[in-house]
Amino acid sequence: MTAENIRQSVKSLETDTQNKLNQKLSQAEFEVRAGSIRQEILNATKDKADKTLVVAEAGKLREEFSKMKVGGRNLWIKSKMVGAVIEKLPENHVTGQKECYRLENNSTLTFNIEPDFSSRLYQKVTFSAWIKYENVVQGRNFWNVFNCFKHYLFRKNSETGVQSGPDYATLGMYKGSADWKYITFTYDYSEKTNFDQLKTSLRFNLEGATSGTAWVTGIKVEIGSVATDWSPAPEDADGLITEAKATFERTAQGLRTDLSAIQEYVNKDGQRQEALQRYTREESTRQATAVRELVNRDFVGKATYQEDVKGINQRIEAVKTSANKDIASQIASYRQSVDGKFTDISSQITTYKQDVGGQISGLSNRLTSSEQGTTTQISNLSNRINSNKQGTDNQISNLKTQVATNKANADSQFANVTNQLARKVETTEFQRVKETSKLYERILGNTENGIADKVARMALTNQLFQVEVGKYSVSGPNLIKNSDFKNATNEWGSTQNLGRLVKHSFYHNGQKDLMRLSNATKNENFLYSHRFNLEQNTDYVLNFRGFNNSALASYDVYILGRRAGESDGFTIVKKVVSSKKLSTSRCEDVSVTFNSGEMDNAYIRFDNNGSSSGTADLYITEVDLYKGYKPRTWQPHPEDVIADANKKLEATQTKMTLLTGSWAVQNINSAGDIISGINLGANGHNRFVGKLTHITGETLIDRAVIKSAMVDKLKTANFEAGSVTTTILDAEAVTAEKLKVDNALIKKLTATDAFIYELISKRIFSTKVESVISSSTFLEAYQGRIGGFTLGQFDQGGGRWISGVNQFSVGMGNGAGHGVRTAFWANWGNNWNYAGPKAWNVNTDGKMYCRNEVGFYDQVDFSNSSRANFYGNTTFSRSPVFSNGIELGSKDVLGDGWNPKGGRNAVVWWNQVGSGSVKYWMEQKSDRRLKENITDTAVKALDKINRLRMVAFDFIESKKHEEIGLIAQEAETIVPRIVSRDPENPDGYLHIDYTALVPYLIKAIQELNQKIEKMEKTIA
Repeated sequence: MTAENIRQSVKSLETDTQNKLNQKLSQAEFEVRAGSIRQEILNATKDKADKTLVVAEAGKLREEFSKMKVGGRNLWIKSKMVGAVIEKLPENHVTGQKECYRLENNSTLTFNIEPDFSSRLYQKVTFSAWIKYENVVQGRNFWNVFNCFKHYLFRKNSETGVQSGPDYATLGMYKGSADWKYITFTYDYSEKTNFDQLKTSLRFNLEGATSGTAWVTGIKVEIGSVATDWSPAPEDADGLITEAKATFERTAQGLRTDLSAIQEYVNKDGQRQEALQRYTREESTRQATAVRELVNRDFVGKATYQEDVKGINQRIEAVKTSANKDIASQIASYRQSVDGKFTDISSQITTYKQDVGGQISGLSNRLTSSEQGTTTQISNLSNRINSNKQGTDNQISNLKTQVATNKANADSQFANVTNQLARKVETTEFQRVKETSKLYERILGNTENGIADKVARMALTNQLFQVEVGKYSVSGPNLIKNSDFKNATNEWGSTQNLGRLVKHSFYHNGQKDLMRLSNATKNENFLYSHRFNLEQNTDYVLNFRGFNNSALASYDVYILGRRAGESDGFTIVKKVVSSKKLSTSRCEDVSVTFNSGEMDNAYIRFDNNGSSSGTADLYITEVDLYKGYKPRTWQPHPEDVIADANKKLEATQTKMTLLTGSWAVQNINSAGDIISGINLGANGHNRFVGKLTHITGETLIDRAVIKSAMVDKLKTANFEAGSVTTTILDAEAVTAEKLKVDNALIKKLTATDAFIYELISKRIFSTKVESVISSSTFLEAYQGRIGGFTLGQFDQGGGRWISGVNQFSVGMGNGAGHGVRTAFWANWGNNWNYAGPKAWNVNTDGKMYCRNEVGFYDQVDFSNSSRANFYGNTTFSRSPVFSNGIELGSKDVLGDGWNPKGGRNAVVWWNQVGSGSVKYWMEQKSDRRLKENITDTAVKALDKINRLRMVAFDFIESKKHEEIGLIAQEAETIVPRIVSRDPENPDGYLHIDYTALVPYLIKAIQELNQKIEKMEKTIA
């Protein structure tokens, strides 16, 4: 057996032994059982336990233990993860680590834990780490925070080959600030039963947060459902093994030192046993004290105010009898369970010892000693349990004595309370009657009108409220506001606001809105409610109605909760619907139940898991979440009920009031506003209230004051008006200080100042016309200005023109005159006899002249009959393409010239050299006149050639296969001169010049020839 094998065997034995002892004898398991015993004793003393409960609880415990699966091997390989900055941690840090990783905003720590599809992780996997974060402010989306164990996950069905889209499942999301804390999650990949393989990477990142910094260390990923203490991955331990091997080979003292360390660890078994025994004593004492105090407090409270002496005695006897039986049964069951566990541990250790006993006999003796110590520990624990049982019996006996004392005190207190009630009952009843009278007076009023009015309104309100509340009386109230989306998307949110209110024939024949969550991707889209409060460890029912189209892959429903005082979005996840589909032909009713566990508040999230083809639509409505255990018809949230009732109370009410000398009939709403009414007053003043009063038949009004009236026909002997507005006024004579006519035929009008909106005339002669807008079929003018343009004949030159106010700036001629004339111009200059240096003009013969800059922003076409002459320097911001001669293509520059292979020449780019596209070499100058310091080389060429590793490979981009070649990184370490880099990109790809190997090959052949000659001489 080699030293390395001994070293590995010792280390493996130490690790496995420690893991098994820690897993089976962990303090966490003992705390769970101790807490369970404490709760069962409490239940027994409160007379709430029976044999059925004990059996059920024991069955649950056995089920929980059977579900537990412990891993231990760390799958997170530290040496293969990338990203983040390493920081040192102080000695004896709370995490137990020596260094951590710091993440700034938008930085990521990544490990590709499963690069190819495999079934290795397709089971329950536990994740744990130590994290710390400061000032993490959430970005635009809910995932823009500190994400822990974020997946980039793909699933695959190995039989059908079907693969899923990317899954970005994130186990932990944090914001704000927190000091170092330990996080752990268990994720069951096998829940997706239609797949059996996966590939994924894991990330820690600050993804798009507004600000923040985070630190991570002690990362562990292990198979199973129980998180164990951090240990390095075996791959990370290779370096340590290599170092230990070197130490052993240098000196035997290294092995003795390592064995001494194992000796020291085994010797500490007694300390660990003592710690467990001390914890047992302290926990037993603490639990017994808590039981005694709780029982005393609860029992005294109940005896003082609820029970008589006979009831107390009966209860004590029942509690004692039940407690003795249940506690004895629980302790016996627990002792049997513990004995079985330690027997199993002993059996495992013995079996393991036999397997490795042939390797190291010294460790076998240590394990045997440890087994004996464990057996002693079991015996000690059994004695303590028996001692605790006896202590519990003594406590119950003390309780009996104490309760007897409390009984006497209770009798005295009952007498005192009776006397006090006798003295105070009269005063209390009087105050109650008096306050009740004042209450009714405030509610009903203290006047005749007020009482009648308010009683009528109370009767109507009470009736409506009873009708509304009577509809919803099953189980607890609905905790979801706007659960039928009557108030649009209030109280709801969705991914990128993809949740939309629509109507569909499946739901109320398309007469009522419901929520549609669409998804055209392979990823999940979310619809989530507002946050609501829950009671811990309480059963709840979630009902909803919905359906989907055929493109939906599946949907999930989550209850995402947290405990009181926690600031994270959620820390507890309950998946109540997993990878299901709804009906595609009708609106389906769904009902699920769940227990809130440790949740104090939560929200609902519906997940549209993506599309199989096209757009997947998930329809949801009538969401009802309430405390209970069975389905019911949908009920709205209490606040929504009140809002609906208030709307219905807005309906009008009819009220009649009869007082001395007056009578009124009114229609009013719930706020007391008068909608319409008739009031016949005692003083002769009558009032009609309403938007419209319609009187049919003939109506005689002796005297009327009308503020505004519309009269279809009016006949009157004398009409006096301050103002008359009419469509047609037929009158022989109208005398008015002001006459306003919109459209009229006026035969004769004399006015000093008249405003006529529209005038039609055969001929108008005016010495001066001022007009804002002038419209004419034919406008004839010889010279003038219109809209800032000057028209007519210039002072110089011939013809007529239209120009701007500045005639040199812009203008157009009318083509009159002989010969070639200027038709259009801009920026002519300052002399009409010739164009200026920056002018642009077009002549009547069609020629255009531009003496200034020209900018083209779209395509410019030159026909095949045109040509362009460049007489100055030409600058191209982008490379041109020429049809003939040199061609500047997107990848090559081609030109005419001699080519030994024929065809056109092409420019060779730097990135083509060495990539397999170009194999020809360029000549290098090698004339003796160009060299100096010429000596025989001392290079051992044959040695270098032998060290070069020749390989076969394929180019990734071109897929071209090379039967033989070198790897540049490897060759650079042996013959650096044959490897070159892009001088403009030092981090770019490396290139090999195989021609540079020729001198080495020649030298190697010479060396081989020398060896051959030497061997020939030796043989001869």
